[in-house]
Amino acid sequence: MKEDTFGRQQKKYALVDCNSFYASCEKVFRPDLEHRPVVVLSNNDGCVVAGSKEAKKLGLKMGTPFFKVKNVIHKHQVAVFSSNYALYASLSKRVMSILKQYAHSIEVYSIDEAFLDLTQTEGTEEIGQIIKDRVMKETGIPVAIGIAPTKTLAKLANHVAKKDDRFDGVCEFTSYEENKQFIAHWPVDELWGVGRQHTKSLHTFNIRTIGSFMDLPEGKIKSQWHTPVWRIFKELQGIRIHSFVAQVPKKKGIGTARSFSKPLSDWNRLKEIVAGFAAMVAEKLRKQNCCTKRISVFVSTDKYREQNPYYGSKSIRLDIPTDDTATLIKTLMPLLKDIYRKGHNYRKAGIYVMDLCPNYSRQLSLETSCTSKYLTRRSSLLSTIDQLNNKMGKNTIVFATQRIAHRNAFDMKQEHKSANFTTYIDDFLSVR
Repeated sequence: MKEDTFGRQQKKYALVDCNSFYASCEKVFRPDLEHRPVVVLSNNDGCVVAGSKEAKKLGLKMGTPFFKVKNVIHKHQVAVFSSNYALYASLSKRVMSILKQYAHSIEVYSIDEAFLDLTQTEGTEEIGQIIKDRVMKETGIPVAIGIAPTKTLAKLANHVAKKDDRFDGVCEFTSYEENKQFIAHWPVDELWGVGRQHTKSLHTFNIRTIGSFMDLPEGKIKSQWHTPVWRIFKELQGIRIHSFVAQVPKKKGIGTARSFSKPLSDWNRLKEIVAGFAAMVAEKLRKQNCCTKRISVFVSTDKYREQNPYYGSKSIRLDIPTDDTATLIKTLMPLLKDIYRKGHNYRKAGIYVMDLCPNYSRQLSLETSCTSKYLTRRSSLLSTIDQLNNKMGKNTIVFATQRIAHRNAFDMKQEHKSANFTTYIDDFLSVR
């Protein structure tokens, strides 16, 4: 087994990245869109957040307001979709379940990419091709795979696999020196971990490409840009710095915030929306087996349109940590009432829970009726609600304070939303 310069076993990491993931998801159940440009919009259909390769060739950039590109979209018959997060999460889960079958361990990096540990695998390029073909066959999602001894190199190999047709979607690197003909000319901000500030700083020294960055003396990098940039330098040399995180660390805080499609001034509607947020956050707490000790809520108007813009927030520390939806709602309502100001048109609201602790170690109080027996019963009830909502569809069972009529936490503008082909039984495709 090969060793690196520190005498450690040399690893092989594969970065599997779904190509234009949101747009690809929309194409899975629409074969008529195979060669058409596709864009996906942000919440409330505000901006372009994803696009197919055909859309990118038209110059449709991510983050561009939708109204600014309507002429281009109409001219080139671009298919437009509102964000369908339930569909994307479902297809992501299918992709990840396939990847887990080929690796000793997996680090899910985001909804559309994951690192695989292929250290014990022989013929990694061939395995990469098998993975790529199987994911496409079973999910309809195209992927590119970059393989290398470090995560930073695997990222670059993945970019090459996407852009260079000679690699057929799978590229393996060993080190910068051996593979620099493919990446030396690339802009330095293509490097994983080099953000806007580091790019600006490197440009002041006329370091504009990956090649010019790697020509720098190691001592210069460490003294001028310190450890973060030095780590990138070492990883490009094929020396592993970033560790593999197979188990995602638990969140230290959980929040939910949304902008409304239309300004909102009615207290009852605002109350229902915030109650819906509480239910979403409570479910996330239970999913990672945590309770919260502190909760906060905020509301705000549109600062660009409101004559007297307003932002209000309030938080409270709980006597007993909780993951109970009913407790969170009951705690939030007085806070929301305190910051609500009649006459304002609210455009955004949200809640945030922090000071999280494991649900098995929460400290109870002798002064309340919240006993271990009571918590066990509540936990069983809430677990049943979560299971039914997961099985039958989101918001199948809700608390009375939430909206009953529409089963939605808030009205989001989604004029171009596709069907929930994989998560809602009435939207399942039928073959005749």
